Amino acid sequence: MTKFLCSYLFISMFVLSAFLALPNAQKICRVNPNLRKACSFQECTPLCLQKYNMDGICIGNNKNICSCIYDC
Repeated sequence: MTKFLCSYLFISMFVLSAFLALPNAQKICRVNPNLRKACSFQECTPLCLQKYNMDGICIGNNKNICSCIYDC
């Protein structure tokens, strides 16, 4: 009975430590600055870099929304 209990505790600790060692999934957050016109890569990227220190991309159906992307 003691061997069974010790084996169970050892395996449980091993599984728990492996679970805690896994990296956390990174979330991606974004800010949509209001450009008051259609998004252009030449304006969106420098704006996001200067204002928010983030990457900037154009998103939307017609790629008309500037979005600044960063890891939360």
